[in-house]
Amino acid sequence: MNSDLFPVTSMLLHVAAAGGLGWVVGYERYFNGRASGTQVYCLVCMASCALTQVAGYPAYWYGGLPGEALQVNPIAVMTSVLTGIGFLGAGIIVKSGTSVRGLTTAASIWASSAIGILVGVEFLELAVGLTALFALCMVAVPAIERRLPAHAAMAATLRYAEGTRPRRDDLLAYLKKRRLHMVQDSLSLSFDGKAFELRFAVYADSSSQYRSISRVAGDLSEIPEVSSFNLEQTSRA
Repeated sequence: MNSDLFPVTSMLLHVAAAGGLGWVVGYERYFNGRASGTQVYCLVCMASCALTQVAGYPAYWYGGLPGEALQVNPIAVMTSVLTGIGFLGAGIIVKSGTSVRGLTTAASIWASSAIGILVGVEFLELAVGLTALFALCMVAVPAIERRLPAHAAMAATLRYAEGTRPRRDDLLAYLKKRRLHMVQDSLSLSFDGKAFELRFAVYADSSSQYRSISRVAGDLSEIPEVSSFNLEQTSRA
């Protein structure tokens, strides 16, 4: 590798900036109780930036190998690797009901392929710096976000007493009065011949997910027509 570290320092600064901007976008999703949290955005944004930066310094590839000695286009190899790893990551993502699992793992697998590519083209300092930023993202970001306000999304299932019917407007008014918010596109209704069941996603304005669940459970239990209910933590893409 060329002894001049200025390109690597510059690239790491750009990668760090990309991670910060990715966090801003991801936090909006996190705040609204959605899937694809900030770690996913940071990892993907930093990895993409690192590879784009590398593409601008071909003179440093493979320790400064002369351009005429490059028999294979490294960019084509990078694209093939990232596409293949992307399919691998997609297989890890699982949707169960209203919850989405595996997004962070899939993003970390895809992003780690960028580290391998950087080592392959002998950008060792950048690979080490990117690894440190990834580790910081995975460890520090969740710790920071636990101290920030967010909407804890929950999947609620209300079973109404036999002979009663759910009234959407009354339910919305009840939730609004208690500063609970229903996600409009999540509402569904079923009837088994005896009783109605209403399913929807709801969130409360609280920085503590535990307090949110306890509060929502208490409020739902006070609805007179509801004979039983189920409440679980969820995430929505």
